[in-house]
Amino acid sequence: MNKCEQNYCKLVGAAIRELRKEHTDKSLCMFAYENDIPRSTLSRIEKGDNEAQLVTLKKIAEGFGWSMQELFQHIEEKLPYDLKIFEEEHY
Repeated sequence: MNKCEQNYCKLVGAAIRELRKEHTDKSLCMFAYENDIPRSTLSRIEKGDNEAQLVTLKKIAEGFGWSMQELFQHIEEKLPYDLKIFEEEHY
């Protein structure tokens, strides 16, 4: 994973953590347990150490009572507007 991708994972993970705290007020352990996500997996996602798999993202979305579209929309609202995942020379 390059630096831009690592940064993106960290920002997305932080957004998921913030959403979990804002919308559920549940600890990482409780949210993970209730939504059949390994605690260590959710922890690594929230820290930005792992890219979230689609099935895990679906479980996170359902944990909030949202569709995948709604989850992505809420995450995007928390990300910097001008965030790029590629270096400028890629464009």
